[in-house]
Amino acid sequence: MRNSLLLLFLFAFTIGCHAQLEQRTENQTAFAKTYGYVKYFHPSDEASAIDWNRFAIYGAKKVENCSSETELVTTLRTLFEPIAPTIKFNIGREAINYDFKEITPEDTKDYELAYWQHKGVSLGMKNSGRPYSSIRVNRGFEIDKSSSFGNIMTAVAAADYAGKEFRYTGWVKLEKGSTGTGNLWFRVDNSDGSSGFFDNMGSNPIVENEWKQYEIRGTIDQLASNLVFGCFLNGKGRLLLDDIQLTYKEGTDWVNIPLENSGFESNALTDENQWGHSGAGYAFNLSETDQNSGNKSAVILYEGTIVKGVGTALFDQHPDFGELMKKRISENIVCQIPLTLYYNNESTYPKSNTENLQALKKALQNTSLEATNLSMRLGNVINTYNVFQHFYPYFHQVDVNWAQEFETALLQSYTDKDEKDHLVTLQKLTAPLKDGHIRVSSSTSERFVPPIDWEWVEDKLLITDVYDATLGLNIGDEILKINGEDAIVFFKEINARISAGTVGWLKYRAQTESLYGPKASKVVIETKNQVFELIRDQDIYAGRREKSIKKVAYKEINKEVFYLNLDLVTMDTINTLLPKMEGYQSLIFDLRGYPKGNHDIISHLLKTKDTTMGWMQVTQVVYPDQEDLVGWEAYEWSMSTAKPYLGDKQIIFITDGRAISYAESFMGYIEGYHLGTIVGQPTAGTNGNVNPFELPGGYRMSWTGMKVNKHDGSQHHAVGVTPDVYVSKTIEGVKSRKDEFLEKAIELTNNDLSKLKKVEIKD
Repeated sequence: MRNSLLLLFLFAFTIGCHAQLEQRTENQTAFAKTYGYVKYFHPSDEASAIDWNRFAIYGAKKVENCSSETELVTTLRTLFEPIAPTIKFNIGREAINYDFKEITPEDTKDYELAYWQHKGVSLGMKNSGRPYSSIRVNRGFEIDKSSSFGNIMTAVAAADYAGKEFRYTGWVKLEKGSTGTGNLWFRVDNSDGSSGFFDNMGSNPIVENEWKQYEIRGTIDQLASNLVFGCFLNGKGRLLLDDIQLTYKEGTDWVNIPLENSGFESNALTDENQWGHSGAGYAFNLSETDQNSGNKSAVILYEGTIVKGVGTALFDQHPDFGELMKKRISENIVCQIPLTLYYNNESTYPKSNTENLQALKKALQNTSLEATNLSMRLGNVINTYNVFQHFYPYFHQVDVNWAQEFETALLQSYTDKDEKDHLVTLQKLTAPLKDGHIRVSSSTSERFVPPIDWEWVEDKLLITDVYDATLGLNIGDEILKINGEDAIVFFKEINARISAGTVGWLKYRAQTESLYGPKASKVVIETKNQVFELIRDQDIYAGRREKSIKKVAYKEINKEVFYLNLDLVTMDTINTLLPKMEGYQSLIFDLRGYPKGNHDIISHLLKTKDTTMGWMQVTQVVYPDQEDLVGWEAYEWSMSTAKPYLGDKQIIFITDGRAISYAESFMGYIEGYHLGTIVGQPTAGTNGNVNPFELPGGYRMSWTGMKVNKHDGSQHHAVGVTPDVYVSKTIEGVKSRKDEFLEKAIELTNNDLSKLKKVEIKD
């Protein structure tokens, strides 16, 4: 009997918890939908004058414990009426009649109309301006035209240090209250235009409010011409820099490289005393009151370059007065919000209760942004949901139930315990969108890796590079388990966090991100015969991971075949090579990555001028939920022809899943105009300008804000540029260190490719 009562109690308790969680989810969904409608489409002055990030957190907390529809509606009115005094809520499945007399001035003679227009979206985004813009038409606005970062830099000639190990250090302090980060950075410029060493502390930025010495180490490229380095403030705040030192290793000794004004003891920061600076919206000066040593330190201060103006229409279409957003925000609650308001020189009409508005603003100022707070996590999920709900251009091409993914993320937020859990929730929320530009990171993300690379080849996880000969691992070794877990299961979780348009991009991201972890942390891997304990001791951005196969920018394969690596060679270099390239029968272009600003080579392959129009498009939006899109603004490259014409040669392009965005614009011309035979694997299937935004708690997210099609108008997203000749790596090829893609391209130069049929690829 006692056991029966206990089971009955547990059953009732479970049912009660489920009902409570269901009510909470309904509350958050109702708030989230209203949040997006007011933020992006309601043109009141009050709504344009609040901190929407904080409002998402504050509102999520307020609706959290509403126990009934009546209580929820009351709370929503309290939240939104100070910023949208014309909003109406009612319980019931149908909207009640809306009285427009309440929002119409008695005499409209001195009034005009205000409304929102969006090209893509810039409201709440990190960058504003072409091609994305959000304008509250006819009302005042402020846009921060500041650069993303403020930078102090210098350079020294590198010829005497080529091939040497170096160490670059600086003492840095990020003042309390700064929301940005500090970053030392170091770059090697090579004499042949190829990419050299580069590190900008991307995985471990400076966030501490005390003087500390930070370090970048690496090896200077053999072809190095210049060493360029400095420090930047990424975002808002104040950063101090002092006591820069650069040394190289000679035998067992570290030798100092002389730097002028390395302690910033001069009267100003100028090119004449070694240190230049750049960054709109940032001030660069010296501090005599806070330094690590000596009398002065360098200061980077965000001040902001704020541009004020009155919004002018982005396009002709607009909502008329009397148009409403009539939306069911929950199963039984409807809200109505005007899309257009009257305004005069003073404000939009009607004005909200001033006392209530000020109380709301004060409450927002006191809202905690701590990443451990449930309401902060809920607010970030709500914010993210709305960005994509109203502006993601690929919902019609991606099979995703966005409402269900949102609900799943809300539910997960209740069980997340720390910053890392929340990061994973945001990643899994956006992964189903199949957008290779989506990256979710946080200020606490640590991207250190062990001294290996691995890759899935023929359905086996193989070691593809080893950077520490003492490990006992060999290239081609198969990894069976990772931290005691089957490798397939381990990668399944990694893949669930990555948004990717094609399998190639997913594998590329996963093979690196599966290695990530905190500095000095351990990862245990198992082969058939042995267990290895590896230490994550390398910064993935540091450029110290020298490949056992050294990439070359260009080379002669034989007397008839010339090879160029478009990831490495600049257009300036290509221009010097053009006369030489005319003498070969076959040209192989390698684009398994990202072009180095060299897409003008396309002009030398085109026989006639490019006529493809509007293959890049930005949505024109005035209505929520992407309903009744009013149009698209079209963009294209409009490539012209150029001499010498190389299109009469045998042209072969190598590509794979690493080619994304700009690389796919490039490859889109090769595919669309049939400018060569494409060898390899499908590209990433993600193109269009990135549109990043930031969330409270130090989280950052990038995504694709425009739609890009193939040149024939067909779908590119989640498809990519597909090869004519499909090539896959083999286990034998990995073990023997063959470049099987290049070998296939060279083999094809002996064939007549004019009648080659494009392969059909099924992932």
